[in-house]
Amino acid sequence: MKRELGLIFVGLLLGAAGFRIGMAIFSDVSTSENNEISTGEFDIRISKTGNTFYNDLRLFAFDDLKPGDEVKAEFYIKNSGDFNVSKILIIPSIKDLENGDLIDAEALVDSSPDAGELSRNLILERITITVENQTYTLNDYSGKTLFDLNSHSISILTSPLKPSEVAKVSMFFLVNPEAGNEIQKDLCLISLQIYAEQ
Repeated sequence: MKRELGLIFVGLLLGAAGFRIGMAIFSDVSTSENNEISTGEFDIRISKTGNTFYNDLRLFAFDDLKPGDEVKAEFYIKNSGDFNVSKILIIPSIKDLENGDLIDAEALVDSSPDAGELSRNLILERITITVENQTYTLNDYSGKTLFDLNSHSISILTSPLKPSEVAKVSMFFLVNPEAGNEIQKDLCLISLQIYAEQ
């Protein structure tokens, strides 16, 4: 019993000491409000000239081509966001059309009067990419026709594109020198999807 009374007494002393500590005269409080955590923007844009960049833009048009003609489609892709871009894919979508009624010379050799044959005769000679005064050629796609590349991904980066950096893309096309009357008045509509990943 003495032992129990001793424990109760010690408990009361500790309780009283704790009560006195809680009744201090000095006190202070600091507050931190409206702390923020946010994400940056991931944004890729395109341009014809490298001056003004857009999300949606027609990049090139070539008219009155004939077998053996060479043309260069040149455009710019900018990292307009806040993060490095590790991958950029150009995905062409091709649609061949006849541009009006078949002329007599074409009708003799054209087996598909409702669809053109131009994409089968537009050869991608090479693609060059320039980033920060460094130029490299993408050889994996050389010699393929636009028909072959339809809906296939063309990967253009060899190193990350930093924020505000611009990649200049030059695509060199050759109209097949052996093409004949089957491509007269044909029209090839090319849509390019520019896909980017962080």
